[in-house]
Amino acid sequence: MRSFEKINFLIATLGKLVIALFRPRLWPPFLIYLAITLILVFALVSMFSSFFSGLMIPLVVFVSSTRALHFPDHLALLPFIFERLNWAPSLLLESLLTTAAILMFASYFRREKVDFRSSLKTAARFYPKLLLVWIIDFLLIYLLFLFLPRLFSDFASGSPRRQMALSVGLQGLQILLSSLFIYVVPVLVIAKKSLLSSFTTSFKLFFRNFFTTYFILGIPQLVMLPLVLALQNSASIVQKFNPQLMVMLTVLLACMMTLRSFFVYGSVVRFYLEVSEE
Repeated sequence: MRSFEKINFLIATLGKLVIALFRPRLWPPFLIYLAITLILVFALVSMFSSFFSGLMIPLVVFVSSTRALHFPDHLALLPFIFERLNWAPSLLLESLLTTAAILMFASYFRREKVDFRSSLKTAARFYPKLLLVWIIDFLLIYLLFLFLPRLFSDFASGSPRRQMALSVGLQGLQILLSSLFIYVVPVLVIAKKSLLSSFTTSFKLFFRNFFTTYFILGIPQLVMLPLVLALQNSASIVQKFNPQLMVMLTVLLACMMTLRSFFVYGSVVRFYLEVSEE
């Protein structure tokens, strides 16, 4: 596939996925995980209630500080705490549900029957390997966001523009790292190759189709970028506007994360099916 053919294919894929949004059978994995993230947001907002306090307050203090127990700081820290506490369900459940979605997209693009239950059962057979893939990807991204901000702290200190540039750069590097591993699960569950072969195949496909793969992940992330940057300045939003706005923005983040996953994995599956048949 030549460069201009890849561009046309990517545009056509996005168009097909817009149509696929209206195919209810494709939505169960994404809606289940969206429900989990919304329950987490609700639990964080209601963490001072008698029902949630025993569990949520220790967790919130563990991932942030006691500052999160005071108003309006607990709302200013809501996106940060949500992101940290979402790591566990992401590793344990999103890996399984996303793999089921990948199998369902493969059936959809092959014009076969789309079945969530059978796809979930098939994904469950690969669960230990899926968990390993998710952990490797997670650790690399975690280390990226742990060390690079410290490395460039003097560069970004005192300059909002430089801080924004650093944030955008980190988002770009995150996409790059994720792109390296984005084909691992499709190769593993669709082609049914070994885990090692799935990694090497993913690397080969990434370097052979660098720009296409990067844009598959980058375009949805670019749509989310204004919201991500806004939430990184949550303290300013709380001070200048209604603190409850942070709840709405965090819910919006969860919804947009779901849409991003739908478009990313739908595009990855269609592109992988195309290049694997060449």
